[in-house]
Amino acid sequence: MNDDYDQPDFYRFNEDSLKLVKWVLLRVSSAETILDLGAGSGIIGIELARALLPRKLCLVEVQNEYAAHLNTNTKRFLPPCVSSEIQIQSFSQYTASEKFDVIVSNPPYYLPDNGELSSNLNRAVARSFIIDSWKILLEKIADSLSVQGACYIVLKQDNRLYEYIKKEAAHSGLSLVRNDSETLMFLLFRLDKN
Repeated sequence: MNDDYDQPDFYRFNEDSLKLVKWVLLRVSSAETILDLGAGSGIIGIELARALLPRKLCLVEVQNEYAAHLNTNTKRFLPPCVSSEIQIQSFSQYTASEKFDVIVSNPPYYLPDNGELSSNLNRAVARSFIIDSWKILLEKIADSLSVQGACYIVLKQDNRLYEYIKKEAAHSGLSLVRNDSETLMFLLFRLDKN
């Protein structure tokens, strides 16, 4: 993992992104298409694309403040054989042009009215579902996932949030599998298309 990723001052990637990449690579040996929902600076999607060499990587991020960082990072780190698409829009606005084999997300992890809201609006949007919701994200995953595909999500360890997502995933036609080893701060799990 290269530490030279271009990132905004208001939000830096951390260990949870790296753990998600490692967890996915233990389970996935190839993918034709990868979608990163809530891509931020693109670290997760780009690192997976560097390892798996898919035909296409699509990075979706709601905050325009990440656009320049996404462009810089895809040009700097993405192998030339991987075609990239950057979409600056909310989950609800995004419409997938194709189905994806692997979907990854390090989404906002605070439920509405739960958790401290940062006074920095950009940081608040990155950490809390101010725009869209878990329901919308899970519906977008269900719509974008290929029949044999899987979605991998990293979360702050929070049983209340896990139970909420489990219920919402079932409504979206997705089954949820919790990973075997929990970390001190994060809970990793996979959503499999039914």
